[in-house]
Amino acid sequence: MAEQNLEYKVYQQIKEMMLNFDIVPGQRIVITDLAEKLGVSRTPVKMALIMLSKEGFVDYSARQSCYTIHQLSQEELDGLHEFRELLELGAVRKAIKNMTPEKLEILEEKANNFKQAAAVDERELRFVLDLDFHAYIVDLAGSPYLTATYRDVYQRFFMRRRISKFFGERYIQVISEHKEVVEAFRQNDVERALQAIAAHAKATKEFMDSIYF
Repeated sequence: MAEQNLEYKVYQQIKEMMLNFDIVPGQRIVITDLAEKLGVSRTPVKMALIMLSKEGFVDYSARQSCYTIHQLSQEELDGLHEFRELLELGAVRKAIKNMTPEKLEILEEKANNFKQAAAVDERELRFVLDLDFHAYIVDLAGSPYLTATYRDVYQRFFMRRRISKFFGERYIQVISEHKEVVEAFRQNDVERALQAIAAHAKATKEFMDSIYF
């Protein structure tokens, strides 16, 4: 049991390193170096990498006997964008139905937190705050499983792509798009919310396509 807990802890630590871009897409993993950095033996690192490989976060080459951080193809990126959009749009009606003044205040706060991050030159923070905003919308639908699935999908395409260019003009546009989504929820306007989220998703996909492919 203790070994399994250690393996899961290492698994989470490696995912966190991916999220923070301490290890980046295409990078080869040297197990001995990673084990030393995490302060564990090679065995839990190997088991964690096996788990991550099964989930598609890392690739294993039997010929070279090594693991590398997975790089998304255009097809994979398209699929993840589409799935993310479907999950969020699918949550909108119930989210608005479950909306209260208190919950609207939380949504506004999350949008404002992302806006205030403009003064902080930390891409990971902006990523986390953007995820926090969108995941809360999905969470308002009242399904923990739906929220967990959404978070996983969102993390997958950001964890496996550099996001250093998630700034500048596009960042300003995201703030404006978040504001439109919040206003739709304030008005309890389902159709406006659906349109705002769909437009935001389309703009995000076009931006990411322009810098990755």
